[in-house]
Order: sequence, then structure tokens, then C-alpha cells
Amino acid sequence: MTRTRKGRFVDEPFPNLCDWVAHPEVPSPAGGTVVAACSALAASLAELLLRVTKNRLHKRGEGTEGIDQLLTEAAELRVRLLDYGEGDVYEAQKIIQGERAACVRKDVGSPAKIAGTIVKVLRLTKELAPQVGSALHSDVRVIAYLAHAGVMGITEICMANIRFAGGADDKLMTRIERWRHEATELRDEILSRTT
Repeated sequence: MTRTRKGRFVDEPFPNLCDWVAHPEVPSPAGGTVVAACSALAASLAELLLRVTKNRLHKRGEGTEGIDQLLTEAAELRVRLLDYGEGDVYEAQKIIQGERAACVRKDVGSPAKIAGTIVKVLRLTKELAPQVGSALHSDVRVIAYLAHAGVMGITEICMANIRFAGGADDKLMTRIERWRHEATELRDEILSRTT
């Protein structure tokens, strides 16, 4: 079966993206793109919750300025994650084909960008959590779990790239540990606010 696409992998219909991931052709999306796409879905869910909350506040005649700002940020994070997920396809291709080192000094490329952006999704969710109605707390928790898993998964890819490249400097290792630690703290705080 010949598979074709007309644009970016991340713009494919979801079943088609899953099919591309399932096949070993190069270029093809893999772990980094999967993490970015799942995390973009978490950011999309945050957008939904923010819109529902905005509508509730609007009906009550209450201000929505803070919600509007978070809504804009959530949309930007979603788009950024999809862009980084697409970029990861081609960075991985270069690594596989020996055209790029897996780890260049303090940089592990797309995985680092994805990790930092997912942490921002968790920060946004922490701000969102106290503003949504209790009926939406389960969805807030879904975002917390998905985004935390995304950080853990993408930093595993960072670590694999570091091993593949023969090691990294202390600054990069500190960044990775900071992402993992902050993601865990944010997840736990979000969960404690939405029980």
C-alpha cells in the first residue's frame, strides 16, 4: 500500500497520522511527534475548558480578562507543539541518516523545545484549575496526567539522544532534571486542587 500526504504530518487526519507513525519509513513521525501531538491535545482540552469557563462567567456578568489571556496562551502552545512535533520528524531523519549529531552541546533539538513547551501547558493548567467549575475537574486532571507523561516521555528521548551522542554537559542535564521535577510538582499541585 502506498501512503501519500499533501502537507505536514501533524496536519494529517488523526487515523492517517497514526498510520504514518506505525510504519518505519524515513522521514516518518515517531516518539517526539507522538509526545508533541498528545500534548497539543492536552493544550486543546485546556482551550475547551477555558471557553466553557468564559461562557459561564459571561452569563453571570463577570469579567473574563484573565481567561482571555489564558485562552490565547493555550492556543499558542497547541500550535507550537504541533510545529515542534513536525520539526522533530526531520531532525530525527537527519540524526538517523548521520547528517546531524543527536546532541549538540546544550541542545537536543526538538525534544528540548517540546519539553519546555509542555511544562508551559502544565503552568497554564495550574492557573486554570481554580477557575473551572467542579464538573470540569476530571478534564483538568486529564490535562495534568497527559502533560506530565509528555514531559517524562520527551525527556526519555532527550536522554537517549544524549547517550547516542556520547554524553552531554552539566547544563543540559540540569535542564532535563528541572523539567522533570517541575512537571511532577505542577501535576501534583493541579491534582490537589481538583479532587
